[in-house]
Amino acid sequence: MREQILDSLQQKGDLPPLPKVLLELQKLKNDPDCDVDDICRLIKSDMVLTGKLVTLSNTVFFSGGREKAEDIEEAIVRLGIKMVLDLCYCVEVPKAFKEIKSFDQTQFWKHSLAVSYLTRLLANELLEDEDSLEASFLCGLMHDVGILVFDYLISEDYYDFLHTKDINNSDQSLESLELATFGIDHQELGAMFLKKWWEMAPIVIGAVTSHHKDYVDEDNDITLAEILSAANKLANENEIPHPVVTRYKDISSQDFINRAGLSEEELENFIDQAKLGILAFDCLFES
Repeated sequence: MREQILDSLQQKGDLPPLPKVLLELQKLKNDPDCDVDDICRLIKSDMVLTGKLVTLSNTVFFSGGREKAEDIEEAIVRLGIKMVLDLCYCVEVPKAFKEIKSFDQTQFWKHSLAVSYLTRLLANELLEDEDSLEASFLCGLMHDVGILVFDYLISEDYYDFLHTKDINNSDQSLESLELATFGIDHQELGAMFLKKWWEMAPIVIGAVTSHHKDYVDEDNDITLAEILSAANKLANENEIPHPVVTRYKDISSQDFINRAGLSEEELENFIDQAKLGILAFDCLFES
């Protein structure tokens, strides 16, 4: 079935495009002459996005107890350009896919958000490369997009795969079961989709391709892909799981934590921040 899926991926003209506002934001971000006013004008052209960003800026997680932001200009000042760009993806990307029937879409995005926060927090602690730091949040948000692409391309087959094969009681990992059934797993499919249709940066595509990989080479520096893998494990281990899970016992994140030299206190703080960050989006999930 692999070839059928890949053919559909290449030819499917109705695969969801990257939302227009995100395309324009990407162009502005890459424009050396771009300034805050340019970004502000673009966001203000979308009243729904504007309202959601202002709402987010006034949540406890982002406001830090400061006075209420009254407009998008104040929200951008409070959040900062980088955070605004990341939050635009959080608001817009879930709308790009049709309503998912195979699993709980709200739980899917809450897990993805948790992985986003954890990837960025760990990257800020462990990495120095600017490209990796900038891409860290987006890597987390996009890491499981291949599952959405499966549902989009072969909706009935993927639904049957999840519900008739008793995935929840399998001792194999989801990606192993996908590979055995379809000849491709959600890591590879998601990366191919992001490359062809959304033209994501190679660093994002590389991390998505291997976010279930376990790294054991302690002689090399920690990479963004390794951090994404650890963030995914940490979310699953701390009651922020993906809605599609099996009984497979993944290798614990503890080896990574030890190698990274993170204390229990630091780790607990990161988990708490991720959970608070998800709460900030509750108003958006309910709308």
